[in-house]
Amino acid sequence: MKEFETLDKAIELAQQGYAVYPLIENTKKPPKGVAGYKDATNDQGTIFAWFEKYPIYNLGLRLDLSDLLVVDIDMHDPTKNGRASLTQLFKQGFTLPSDTYIERTANGGLHYFLKYAGAKVRKVDNWPGIDLLSDFAVIAPSEINGKMYQPLDGRTLADIKPAPNWLVDELSTNNLNGAPEHAYTTRLKKYTGRLLDEMVQGANTGDRNVWLTKMVGRLFATGAEPETVYALACSINERFIEQPLKTKEVTTIYNSILKREMKRFERNSIRNSKIAG
Repeated sequence: MKEFETLDKAIELAQQGYAVYPLIENTKKPPKGVAGYKDATNDQGTIFAWFEKYPIYNLGLRLDLSDLLVVDIDMHDPTKNGRASLTQLFKQGFTLPSDTYIERTANGGLHYFLKYAGAKVRKVDNWPGIDLLSDFAVIAPSEINGKMYQPLDGRTLADIKPAPNWLVDELSTNNLNGAPEHAYTTRLKKYTGRLLDEMVQGANTGDRNVWLTKMVGRLFATGAEPETVYALACSINERFIEQPLKTKEVTTIYNSILKREMKRFERNSIRNSKIAG
């Protein structure tokens, strides 16, 4: 790390309205006299006083004051591989925006930064190796054991994208701090419950093609097998559309969405492979 690099970054973030705080060099711990993220500030005088004397301090960012969320992908434990968990989520259609601000951490993990205005949370191993943080996070150019936190592709905090709806739903569920498997089941049930409610409302003759297209897309998002989605699409058409479409039209809609889903999965797999590399 270059001398005063952290100070320069801290001042830059403060000028943008972000609250930051110091961390002891080579660690994630605040120095004596600083109450961690609770003392985070964008007051440039305070920041200068912190880092002038210790220019190689690491840097922490308070997230909740800026409505930010960090999805922390770790691989500290072979049994809790965050990238493997992320891949499984992607396969189920639960993706993170690949064009948001992302940092590679000192330990080789990833921090996805997202906009999130919900309640403050810190959920460790929400899925194996994946933490959800909206209180604080270490940020570039911090360094641990000679390895730095670094933004991917020259991105900045201005590139942060909103948290996807499925992740907001995950965070709004109150009982997710148990086993990751329970958390995952709880979230899927909530999503599927809303889908079923909308499904039984049905559609009239005027918007039946658009409505069924949306239903098929949302069925794929549950992670169901393609054959299951097609069978349900046919059943939905018969039971919940005022004047059912012909089977040929249902098949055309299904094939169109299936093709789109396959392309998205391929893109996410390639994208995830590049990030993992």
